[in-house]
Amino acid sequence: MDLCELTEILWKKYISPDPADQASVLEYLAPDCVIIGTGAHEFYTELPAFAQAIQNEITERENVVFQCRGFQCEERPLTPDISLVYGTLHIWWESEDGQVCINMNSRFSIIFRKIDGSWKCVHIHQSLPNQDQLPGEYFPKKLSEQLKEAKEKVCEMTLLAQNDSLTGLTNFHTFESLWKSWDREDTWLFLLDLDDFKNINDCFGHVTGNHVLKRVAHILAGSVRSHDIACRMGGDEFMLLCSGLKDEESARHLADRILKNMKSSQNDLECWPGISIGGTPVVRGEGLESAMTRADEALYFIKKAQKNSYHFYPAPAKKEPEA
Repeated sequence: MDLCELTEILWKKYISPDPADQASVLEYLAPDCVIIGTGAHEFYTELPAFAQAIQNEITERENVVFQCRGFQCEERPLTPDISLVYGTLHIWWESEDGQVCINMNSRFSIIFRKIDGSWKCVHIHQSLPNQDQLPGEYFPKKLSEQLKEAKEKVCEMTLLAQNDSLTGLTNFHTFESLWKSWDREDTWLFLLDLDDFKNINDCFGHVTGNHVLKRVAHILAGSVRSHDIACRMGGDEFMLLCSGLKDEESARHLADRILKNMKSSQNDLECWPGISIGGTPVVRGEGLESAMTRADEALYFIKKAQKNSYHFYPAPAKKEPEA
């Protein structure tokens, strides 16, 4: 039997508007025939499932009458009882009102196996190239652009979820998550609060207040190293988690740098605020709440005593093991 001729007959029966022709295709399929298609992501491994799909398609087609405008295939025998047939099929149809037009260049491959003296299809794969796909592309340009946009959207949403929307600094929720995995030596926690910031909002408005907050955030991010964390807790309160500060003198150098950078950034803003800083060294394995309590007490002390300065509280002394 000429398997190329048989393949053409099967395709024409499959696209025929006559349900009897379509149903007769099943006679040429092995019971365990595997059918894969890209049109509707078809995947069938059993004949009854494919038979049901054909019945559903007959119903869905309604008045659509496919036409075969081009068919080409070649046969490649693999063994005396197994042969591969592959080729192309051009399917076309247009409704009388011109509202529906079908124009598909389909590629296919079919593996035939001789079973009990008759050739049966044991594998069918049909591929429908996307109309937006350009020569040399592995997937359509349209799809690649959508993928790029989706990735950019994911990155954007991730940043929005992790960062403060006004200043771009890490938000407190993300800070809590980062604290749990933080494992750097000689770490200090600093709480920072702008002095008399409410007066800025009251006298110059919230637009000016927001501008000040963004500039302060920029100063804080630029005062620490890239692996340190600068966080806006909310309002005019900020938090820094910094490593590599071996002693209080190192922490003082950082606090002095922040105060200096704040002062030099005032420029023409007469409402530029001072900043108070409370800090404490972090004990390895310590909970965030515990460290924050000490840093907050240090901040409260300097706010009451002087403002626009800093104060540190030491970490709790390690308990000696009992004898």
